[in-house]
Amino acid sequence: MLENIFQSFKALELQISELPQAQQASFTQNLEFLSNSLQELAATRVFESATKNAAKLVELEKSNRLLERMLAQQASQMRRLQEELQKEIRQHRLDNQGLIKNEAKLQTVLRNSPDIISIIESDGRVRYHSEAVERILGYQAQERIGKVHGELIHPEDLLAWQAYFGKLLEHRGIAKPIEYRMRHADGSWVYMEAVGNSLLQDYNVNGIVMSSREIGERKQAELAIKESEFHYRIMSQITSDFAYSFRVTADGKFVCEWVTEAFARCTGRLPEELTAGGWWSLELAHPDDRKMLLEQLTDCTSIRTGKNEYRILNKTGEVRWVRDCWQVVWDKTEGRIVRLWGACQEITDRKQVELQLQLAKELLQAQIESAPLAIICTDTKGKVTVWNPMAEKIFGWSAKQVLEQIEPNIPEGKEQDFEAILKSMFNGKVQNGCEVSLLKKDGGSIDLWLFATPVQDASGQTIGCIKIFSDLSERKRIESERQKLVGLQNMEEPFWVRYITPPTNTRKIN
Repeated sequence: MLENIFQSFKALELQISELPQAQQASFTQNLEFLSNSLQELAATRVFESATKNAAKLVELEKSNRLLERMLAQQASQMRRLQEELQKEIRQHRLDNQGLIKNEAKLQTVLRNSPDIISIIESDGRVRYHSEAVERILGYQAQERIGKVHGELIHPEDLLAWQAYFGKLLEHRGIAKPIEYRMRHADGSWVYMEAVGNSLLQDYNVNGIVMSSREIGERKQAELAIKESEFHYRIMSQITSDFAYSFRVTADGKFVCEWVTEAFARCTGRLPEELTAGGWWSLELAHPDDRKMLLEQLTDCTSIRTGKNEYRILNKTGEVRWVRDCWQVVWDKTEGRIVRLWGACQEITDRKQVELQLQLAKELLQAQIESAPLAIICTDTKGKVTVWNPMAEKIFGWSAKQVLEQIEPNIPEGKEQDFEAILKSMFNGKVQNGCEVSLLKKDGGSIDLWLFATPVQDASGQTIGCIKIFSDLSERKRIESERQKLVGLQNMEEPFWVRYITPPTNTRKIN
């Protein structure tokens, strides 16, 4: 507004110059007064405006400083955010690289895994198969995508699979393993063991993960074990042998852990009775053999294995013989026996035969010892095994001097003749009577009548021979007396004829 007034004043000044001199002076004075007033007014307005502007400038300065601080804070925050963003970008790159590496590792693991890893939809169709499906079942992995998993399962195992899959649909998490057979691409059946993990609630999977492996060799082993156990049960039922196991407590007591079924047939007691009551509480061992068994158990600390034969009493009191083979388990940490294992074989029949044989042997030995004839037994090498008292009396050598030695009574130069007789006996020929002349310890000789036969073992193998000698001295004396009587009756013959005529029907080895 003041500018417009000043412009109007300038216009009036131009117009005053056109007025007369007298008027010019009057107008000029008035204009100067008015101009001065206006200038004063303008100065006042300017001062007030300047004062107001100064106040505004102060406020603006405060606002500018506040704004600068806010901008500085914003810039600092922006720099911090930018740094965090850079860190997140770098971490994202690292995570992405890690994911790529993990994905590669996972693919490598799945590709080389011996198990078939599968993802099955809730409707039973296959979404994913690892490459092991080709190696185990002969199918391409992509070939089975979208197919129903159960269509390859053996019809006899299908109901079990359906029940198993139904539980996986109802309950999340890992289920127990299941075994079933699956059809191979070549038409054969493969035994499989599978473990299912229901991850239907996991949005990353949204399916059931199955881990399947071939167990053909294991099934064959299990079938072999079952067959072996079956054979064992059958053998345990039909055999007289039984096995046992005793646990040894810290105070030295023997506690039965188990015993096989044949125990009942041998003892008349149930295996449960032995398990509950123990060996000694049943008084199984024969009273005469208990001390020996107790000593055996005491010696277990130094002897870890052993076998012996003893008698037991069955439930009716009948005596049974058993052959017991046992072994102890020694615990080094505890420094004591912790277990006793053993197997018993009933040998009652064998023992009875042995006793009969022993009785027969003793009877035969008594007969040999008391026989009035010399009895000598030799083995296949001609060494003496039996030399009875009559042989000692006839030949002069004691049994102690000749046992395990070649017969000392064979005359020198006649060894081959006696070897021929020995060989003929080994070939099964029996000597039913043969006159021989043998040496005596005093250097003399004696004429004997020999009976010999081979001795064979249970298998029919010749193991030696037995020779029986009877003294011909008395017989020859009687024969000589008879000849003398005949000579006296027939005096026509010269007396010396009877001394040179050999006896008839005899054969003599000199």
